[in-house]
Amino acid sequence: MILIADSGSSKTDWRLVNGKEVSQFSCMGLNPDFVDSTKVAQELNQTFNTINKEEVTVVYFYGSGCSSESRSKVIADGIEMVFPNSVNYIYHDLLGAARAACGKNKGVAGILGTGSNCCFFDGDQITEAFRSGGFVLSDEGGGVDIGKRVLKAFVEGRMEEELENRFLKRYKTNVDEILYNLYKKPFPNKYLASFSQFAFHNKENAFVSELIQQSFRAYFENIVARYSDYQNIPLNLVGSIAFYYQEIIRKVALEYDVQVGTILEKPISGLTLYHTELGAN
Repeated sequence: MILIADSGSSKTDWRLVNGKEVSQFSCMGLNPDFVDSTKVAQELNQTFNTINKEEVTVVYFYGSGCSSESRSKVIADGIEMVFPNSVNYIYHDLLGAARAACGKNKGVAGILGTGSNCCFFDGDQITEAFRSGGFVLSDEGGGVDIGKRVLKAFVEGRMEEELENRFLKRYKTNVDEILYNLYKKPFPNKYLASFSQFAFHNKENAFVSELIQQSFRAYFENIVARYSDYQNIPLNLVGSIAFYYQEIIRKVALEYDVQVGTILEKPISGLTLYHTELGAN
């Protein structure tokens, strides 16, 4: 039996492959920045309490936070406690996005979810990637960036009256409360990203449409265009923002001569294909 995981900070999607049979599981996010090996083992024991754990032979784990050997070891040690006979591969979630969206093909692969990222993929490994400054300095095109642009327009009084009334009716907030949530409360990135939903539900409004396009233009200009051959190789994307805004993304991509290929909401289906039908390790 083979286990494949795509793990973020809040949720982990699992696929158990037993011959031609594929089963789905989920558990909390297993980011080594927030959990230790004991917690990983506890979560796995609870999630897979209906299977014979000794029959699991391989685990492919793609996770946010698994960007160094020491962080990956946290996950690996937890997995070893639960699946004694498995060979374990721990990878960063950006590689998971690339393998899921590109398969065995060369391409530029990106994540557009709460945050954003991008890399150059040779069909097996990431060969080029740039550092990200996170939601404060980077993450263009992600939910945080779109939400930030919506809030900025509201706080600065740049929304037309009808749009502002829609905003107030939906969120029942004010400038003081917004600033308090941003500067005094934890997880301002999640707070900012929550306002991307307002943009999505009002994307037919000309002002909102332009805000969204500005965010994606920043993604192409500041991230995608850093790769030397980006106009000659398809851009493949994963993430909720990529999936739900794909019509706008494809429209903006034309402005930069970028060919957008595969767009997946979640990497797990593509990763299952990558490690089964494509026979890749």
